[in-house]
Amino acid sequence: MNDEEIFQPQDNIEAAMAKVAETIKPTRKTNTGAEDGSTATKQVLIRTTDEDHARWKEASEKEGISLSEFIRNAANGQASEVLDCKHPPENLKWYPWGKRCTKCGLRWK
Repeated sequence: MNDEEIFQPQDNIEAAMAKVAETIKPTRKTNTGAEDGSTATKQVLIRTTDEDHARWKEASEKEGISLSEFIRNAANGQASEVLDCKHPPENLKWYPWGKRCTKCGLRWK
């Protein structure tokens, strides 16, 4: 065996995305409703059908936002449904270290 570095194969898509990410400043477009100066620093690669992609793209254009913002909004909306308490404030029990919902047990910050 020689002293040359052993070639380690890398996922082509991941390598290409990483290379592009090195050369651009990740920002949200002003027409997406993002706060000034906020940046989107994480990437999520998803697989979808051509039909789903076209449908999502059409919907995002109709809303006047980017497809990325459209998907972020959908994912954040679903996360709120799963993670956030929907009970009225009278169901909160107050403790010195925080609040807790008496219906679902969610601990509020």
